[in-house]
Amino acid sequence: MKRHLFLFAVLAPLSPDASIAQASDLAYCTQLYDLAVRFRGRQINGESKPDPDMIVALEQCKHGKAAAGIATLEQRLRSADVPLPPR
Repeated sequence: MKRHLFLFAVLAPLSPDASIAQASDLAYCTQLYDLAVRFRGRQINGESKPDPDMIVALEQCKHGKAAAGIATLEQRLRSADVPLPPR
């Protein structure tokens, strides 16, 4: 019984549903990041550049902490009255 639980615990993160959800979160996070850079980025030589918080949020999304990264980017967009894209 313990062996089965161990195998389940090891293999569960590899399930297709989990990877699809992670890919969906990353796609949404990337979309939020692009909007945040465009509307809230720092203007340097006429170009919008991400600030450190935006970079950290995107990295969180890339490394399995999508909820934290998405929350940061959504907050940045809401504070600038930028409508959020559909999820």
